[in-house]
Amino acid sequence: MPISFTRKKLLWRHKSLFLIYERAFSVKEVVTKILYLINLSVLVGLLIQDDLHAGQLVLDELIATATRTETPRGYITNSVTVITQDDIERRHVSTLHELLREVSGIDVVNYGGPGKSTHVSVRGGEPAHTLVLIDGVRVNSATTGRFEFGDMLVDDIERIEIVRGPLNSLYGSDAFSSVIQIYTKKARTSSASISFEDGSYGTTREGISTAINKDRYDLSLNASHMDVNGFSAISSGSERDGYQNTTVSSNLGVSLSPMVRFDILARLTESESDLDNPDSNPISDDLNFSQQRQWSVVGMSLSSPIYNTWGQRLSVSRSNEEVIGLDNDTTTNHYVINSGITTVDWQHNISSKEGNILTIGYDWQQREGALKGVYDKSLSSQAFYLQDQRGAGTQLLLLAGVRWDSSTMFDDALTYRLGISYLPARSTKWYAQYSTGFKPPDLNALFWPGAGNPDLKTEKVGGWEIGAEQVVSDNLSMTLSYYENFFEDMIQWFPDSSGVWKPHNRAEAESKGVETEIKWSLSRLFRIEGNYTYNKTEDINTRFYLQRIPMNKYTLILRINPDGRLRFDFYYKIIGKRVEWTDTDSDGTPDQQTFLESYSRLDFVGSYRFRNTAEIFTRIENVYDVEYEEISGYSVPGYSTYGGLRISF
Repeated sequence: MPISFTRKKLLWRHKSLFLIYERAFSVKEVVTKILYLINLSVLVGLLIQDDLHAGQLVLDELIATATRTETPRGYITNSVTVITQDDIERRHVSTLHELLREVSGIDVVNYGGPGKSTHVSVRGGEPAHTLVLIDGVRVNSATTGRFEFGDMLVDDIERIEIVRGPLNSLYGSDAFSSVIQIYTKKARTSSASISFEDGSYGTTREGISTAINKDRYDLSLNASHMDVNGFSAISSGSERDGYQNTTVSSNLGVSLSPMVRFDILARLTESESDLDNPDSNPISDDLNFSQQRQWSVVGMSLSSPIYNTWGQRLSVSRSNEEVIGLDNDTTTNHYVINSGITTVDWQHNISSKEGNILTIGYDWQQREGALKGVYDKSLSSQAFYLQDQRGAGTQLLLLAGVRWDSSTMFDDALTYRLGISYLPARSTKWYAQYSTGFKPPDLNALFWPGAGNPDLKTEKVGGWEIGAEQVVSDNLSMTLSYYENFFEDMIQWFPDSSGVWKPHNRAEAESKGVETEIKWSLSRLFRIEGNYTYNKTEDINTRFYLQRIPMNKYTLILRINPDGRLRFDFYYKIIGKRVEWTDTDSDGTPDQQTFLESYSRLDFVGSYRFRNTAEIFTRIENVYDVEYEEISGYSVPGYSTYGGLRISF
């Protein structure tokens, strides 16, 4: 009989996290997976031998989100994807979620067109399991736990870092399955730009930005407006459900001295979206239902050293949201919801000549949510976190982190993270990580009138992954990772015997899979980027799949650059079959599942740049006019074309 050890589940006890093992699996299974990754890296390393000096630059890329310090990619102990400014500019899309559709391990579903609710899931987690940061500011909703990806325009985004796996030991409960950090544009030089776009479904978009860079300060200002006549949000409807969005943002940095810097971020979005009636059965057109949203973000930070090897950063931020529902035909679609998160974070980084980086911090949060005239609640929490990176600058880096969280309503929680990164060659990286996490229920799940459940427990997760990255040269790089996440007390909504939807701690689930990526420049003319995600999810009690998570997802990007000014990009995706609905008995026990069919979609973007000051572009979405569904009963755009102009000064 092979030696075996057991895995999973997490049980919460007062101020401690214990690992209780449930299902045994063979050591041979794990060793086989590790050897597969090692053999792949060694094989490629032997083939390319020492022709690696150019590729080393990729592993030197600095990433801040994974460790809360700027760390070379070679020393990151979990899977990371970076969407660069060039990627964003070449894609020519309007909203944030469109930039994430081609990323491995990420699943995006949209409720019926521009401006409608959009859910983003990472590695089988729920949409509320991903923490979203804008320049370090938390922007998840306190009431739903989610971030509204479909309501953020991309005009002022400079870079996006996506870190997979639980990161609670650094960021707390929101970082349950991943962290997505959005970096907005900074004024590195003085410049200005304007942009215009027009296209299908009555779409228009305008943007203007300016950047001022002086000796001691830099200021970036952006303003964008988008207006869409749209199409019916539900596939059976005929009324156009429009959308308008106006966003203004600013980034100011002041150097108080050569070593002291003050930064302030401000952002305001006002939007309005026409909706259909989700409460009818089946869902139906609603000619007068609209939702207004005002979302504001303010963040301030002061960075200064204490000693040469001891730096500190004090941050204070507030994210606030007001959502107003208006409908002359019903009473249920009238509402005013307010939510907000206030955060104070004080972080210290202490480094040594031996390559050791110690991070110590204190985090305080206040979450507020209110449904006008019905409930008004708040929760506060505080946390201390500690992380040690040992071996930076050498072939082997070891990482250990721990965080203690205490809140006003739930038991204290201790989460931790252990990681290793090994560089056997200058452009070869192997890594592994294990981490734990927890997530208290959001305010809606606790207090929503007639449905809230104040007896809900915190969700728990334990996850591990192993992976390899190989940079062959400037022209070729590859990544491969295997992961498993184990969830306990997952919160799911289902109707009770009276038909009222309520949240319950029901699911024990697992999500495991493989992610692989390749980037290959065949010549100066052609470049291929591709990725594949295999993600098997399962409710352990019922053996059913989790909702809307495809088991297979393929992405292929072909970039053609005839010269330095003309560009053609083709984006092809295949999304596999996935569960749309799980029918349940009155006690919530699942009895059968229905599926959405797999589909493929091709998008095209072409652009031409004039003398580095002006660019014209065209974008064709759903080139073959494929009919498919991301959510049953909701529409997706058909064949649609867009064109625009961007001028820089």
